[in-house]
Amino acid sequence: MTADALRDLEERGVFLIPDVLCNAGGVIVSYFEWVQGLQNFFWSESEVNAKLAEVMLSAFQKVIDIQAQYKCGMKTAALISGIDRLNRAMLLRGLFP
Repeated sequence: MTADALRDLEERGVFLIPDVLCNAGGVIVSYFEWVQGLQNFFWSESEVNAKLAEVMLSAFQKVIDIQAQYKCGMKTAALISGIDRLNRAMLLRGLFP
């Protein structure tokens, strides 16, 4: 979607879920499979779905909170959330002074 189209939709009050959230489910479940394989411990389908829902709801709520805090669109809020998470991880690893 172009920046102009995004701005137009946001101005009209259309609620958009950022692609990074929409497409995250498969990546998250792949991570769960990788972790299970490493531990040789496997969850049931209902456990995977419950863990996925927990992660997705948490990520969605963070983006909603950032949108309210900065009074911006969902796509911008998702970008802020991602950059903040990356920043904190890099600080913890000592990559920034």
